[in-house]
Amino acid sequence: MINGNQFKIISSVIGRGAFCVMTGEINSANGYVKVEIHKVFRILLSVFLFFPVIGFFAITFFGEEDFSPIFILVVIAQIFMIRYIFIEIAFKFLSKESLNKLRDVLDIEWIKN
Repeated sequence: MINGNQFKIISSVIGRGAFCVMTGEINSANGYVKVEIHKVFRILLSVFLFFPVIGFFAITFFGEEDFSPIFILVVIAQIFMIRYIFIEIAFKFLSKESLNKLRDVLDIEWIKN
């Protein structure tokens, strides 16, 4: 979508292209690009983050093991691993790929701020 100097790009690559949404503005001298995770993927990843909590409650209420405070630490560690390792690595890889494709199409060089 283009509105004057502003744009919003969602890639059409099958499978992983729509993960990142690029919004920005391009002027004659410079421009900026903001890369975000698409809203649909944010919702799916939020559901994915709740799986350790759901597993904790399932083990607590239906499991045959006794409750242990270690379970709480394991759930918190799993949530942090999902958020800060898996999602972060996927976002860095896919956003870099999307930005490189945009750079190739526009035939420009990036200046990081």
